[in-house]
Amino acid sequence: MAGRILAAGELIVEAGSAPVLRIRLLGGVGAVTSGGEPVDVGPAKCQALLAALALAPGKVVPVGRLVELVWGPHPPRTADRTLQSYATRLRRALGPGSIRRVGAAYLLDVAPEAVDVVRFQRLLDERDVAAALAEWAGPPLAGLVVPGLAGAVDGLVEQWLAAVEVDLARQVETDARSALGRLTELTAAHPLREGLWALLMTALYRAGRPSEALAAFRAARRHLVDTLGVEPGPALRELEALVLEHDRRLLPPGGGFGQVGERPVPGERPGNLPRRLGPLLGREHDLEAVGGALAVSAVVTLVGPGGIGKTRLALAAAARHRDADGVWLVKLAEIAAPSDVARAVAGVVGVTESSGRPLGESVVAALRHRRVLLVLDNCEHVVDGAAALAQAIAEGCPEVRILATSRERLGLGNGFERLVAVGPLEPAGAAAELFAQRARAVFPAFDARAGHAEITEICRRLDGLPLAIELAAARTAALGLTDLLERLDDQLRLLVGGARTADERHRTLRATVRWSYDLLAPAAQRLFRQLSVFAGPFDLGAATAVAATAESNGADGSRAAGRPGDPGTADVGGAGGAIGEVEDLLGDLVARSMLVAETGPFGRRFRLLETMRQFATERLADAGETRQATERHARWCLEAAARVQVLLAGPAEVEGVARLDELWPNLRAAFDRGCTAGDTALARALVRPVVVEIVRRSRHEIGDWIERLLALGRPGAEPDPDLVVFALTWAAQRYKMSQDSAAYERLVERHGEPDHPLVRHARASVYEDYPAHVTWAAPAVAELRRHGADDLAEQFELDVGAALLFTGRFAEHDAVVGALVERYRREGPPTLLNLTLVLLGYSALLRGRHDRADRLFDEAVGVEVPARTHSPNRAVQARAVFRRGERARAFAILHSHVEQLLDDGNMQAVCVTTVEFVNMAAAVGRLEDAARMLGFLETTGLLEHPAWRTLVDGATARVAADPGVDPERERAGGRRLDDRQALEYMRGVLGLLT
Repeated sequence: MAGRILAAGELIVEAGSAPVLRIRLLGGVGAVTSGGEPVDVGPAKCQALLAALALAPGKVVPVGRLVELVWGPHPPRTADRTLQSYATRLRRALGPGSIRRVGAAYLLDVAPEAVDVVRFQRLLDERDVAAALAEWAGPPLAGLVVPGLAGAVDGLVEQWLAAVEVDLARQVETDARSALGRLTELTAAHPLREGLWALLMTALYRAGRPSEALAAFRAARRHLVDTLGVEPGPALRELEALVLEHDRRLLPPGGGFGQVGERPVPGERPGNLPRRLGPLLGREHDLEAVGGALAVSAVVTLVGPGGIGKTRLALAAAARHRDADGVWLVKLAEIAAPSDVARAVAGVVGVTESSGRPLGESVVAALRHRRVLLVLDNCEHVVDGAAALAQAIAEGCPEVRILATSRERLGLGNGFERLVAVGPLEPAGAAAELFAQRARAVFPAFDARAGHAEITEICRRLDGLPLAIELAAARTAALGLTDLLERLDDQLRLLVGGARTADERHRTLRATVRWSYDLLAPAAQRLFRQLSVFAGPFDLGAATAVAATAESNGADGSRAAGRPGDPGTADVGGAGGAIGEVEDLLGDLVARSMLVAETGPFGRRFRLLETMRQFATERLADAGETRQATERHARWCLEAAARVQVLLAGPAEVEGVARLDELWPNLRAAFDRGCTAGDTALARALVRPVVVEIVRRSRHEIGDWIERLLALGRPGAEPDPDLVVFALTWAAQRYKMSQDSAAYERLVERHGEPDHPLVRHARASVYEDYPAHVTWAAPAVAELRRHGADDLAEQFELDVGAALLFTGRFAEHDAVVGALVERYRREGPPTLLNLTLVLLGYSALLRGRHDRADRLFDEAVGVEVPARTHSPNRAVQARAVFRRGERARAFAILHSHVEQLLDDGNMQAVCVTTVEFVNMAAAVGRLEDAARMLGFLETTGLLEHPAWRTLVDGATARVAADPGVDPERERAGGRRLDDRQALEYMRGVLGLLT
């Protein structure tokens, strides 16, 4: 192979004896000679083969893979021979050396630079965005439908859009007005891309048009809500708030509207890194080391003692990293067990539990084709779980990088892990500068130059540890540098006799934290150690609930501020602290850098850094206060969960879900402690208020908790029948959603199956036995109401309606569900109102009352339900949009819905979704796809009901009338699909149509 460079700098490649060629995939598939003469590359399938080979120039591609790419999952029987003829035709057109057969594979024998896509991606990798955009000639494979290359095409379009956003961001920085036209055009073409809307809003604001910036936000929100049923993300909402407040951060430096400045809107890539990290002192060499390690290793672990600054360095290094699918921070400090690592990662990257597959495997499967940097922070206490998941990701996800922080290596095999040791700061350099910065923050008159020698000595004695230095600097508001040196010397000597096996830096950090702790007043010390029971954020009320006065603990006899009966005093079981006193003490702890204060979704929240929390936990144990503090924490969790329960059952359900999200780390910690202590009653009481979230929003962890409850019984003891009934009832809801009856049967085998209405209802739920539902749902509801569990009964009343609908008892259904709709309109929750309206809609639809069905579906879609709610909204919305003639939008909505079902593991909704898919596919001529999914519907039993069969009669007739379709063959293929495979098949087709 030979090549030459033209004057314009474009590489022209000679393949064997072929003419000098350039391969074009952008703007359409083709090839041209060096003279610009087009080469005939044949019909569509020849072009598809050329595209598949050109995406991997110079690399062998197996015949089987090429067949899959060119024809998709259902190739003709003669695909191998046909592919050979296409390769022969391409070889004649491109030259005898252009396409080579290598065993059972083919290879496009050209240099990579001969392919425009390769040049485009290389320029992006080199950060030459302008040149990359100049290379872009239009959509990849324009005018050509290649099912197997849809993912590659989508990836290229995503790269182009990301590059366009970067280019426009620069333009907004230099000349906001000039970017408006292009941004207006792009937001119209890609209305779901929030980054483009953010740029448009910024440009409009800087052009002196703030009202239009707000109008752009409303337009973006309308598109997201109407199309996807979701609200704008936090970055866009924050930008709206900045515009409303005319925040000066939106203005260019030193100027007003329309002037050049720095774009304030982050979000050029997905991820959840903190937006503002602040300066990182003395770590440039470390940053380069981390960047170099990430370039060559799948997993990079930052190791060092607590307080050395591993997390801060990891965030700074991650902020420099560029990956198409973003950088995602996973905070492991809030979890307690190695088995929870996969769940923590899944929660951040948006992966949910799948039937029959461990969560770790689901994470690996979801990341397999993504370019992501995962930051796993604080691995040391769950190192086995972190190592297992990191190993699996390293082996199964070639484009994923992991940056971990830990006090010890993860210990991965196969050379996947590279360590970067994070050392201390130079005492006379960065350490002293850090001390001076923090000291000026608490004491603006602090003179660092006058005390440089003392500062250097303090930093030296603190071993250059950033956390220790910040704590010392916080004392300068009350102590001079000489006093600091004297106290520090005393405290360091106090711990000289520590364990010989302990790490020296760890002992020094412990001394530093202990020193700061001992400087606190007794009341502040007491609160600090009691706060260690919190595993996540907490507010003033929560801190007050766990705070014990000295009198209640019998410590020093002092009383909390406040008078008996004073409304400012909160007493939880006689052990709570006074709000006024706790508020003052919290402020003192924040000021002394012992506690972090931050703004949460419901106001000010506090949290302990992990190193501080561990130290406080030890002090709590030393003081003999652990049992009392954890009991108060459990009572607070019970009360908080009870408040959430009320919200979840009423019109404020959206707020209830948000508050449950915030409560979750603490609820988990309290549940874990209850299980560890063998306190089944406490553990069950913590689960009970939120148990409906299993079925409403697939909180699978509650399902794990329920099964742990069943395992708490004493060996050999008879199981508590009430607990078994409770657990089977709600485990059934979990396995109903995932359609995993085998998992339910394993539970029954281990724990028995009491003869109880709720258990009979549970079995009917798992197997979707609607006649049994009709028999047992009402007794189950009555049993729950008899025990005062009205919120749980509401969930099962829905099952009564569904059973009547699916058994064709429409009049009874409408009477029952109609009454429920009126109740939920008055009392909530929105989720149940939404679902009952949908049930009424389908009842009307099944009887041919289309206008009534449309009205009910429209009302259902208009109900605001919490995020992650299981609702058929998108399926019925897609149906309505399709009927209005907006086919592309309907396909996009249904595609998004199918993806959500797969992500949530919600197999229960597959039937209704398939009905909508079949009708849409048949209407646009995708008759083979419609026939295949009709075959799948036959396996579900849905079509055995005449009324439901009428919903697909039109599609069935179209399939039967087309002589080009073999309906029996396609139906046979559909009958071989399980629920997940059916959803994946529909996702693939809808992706092409979208």
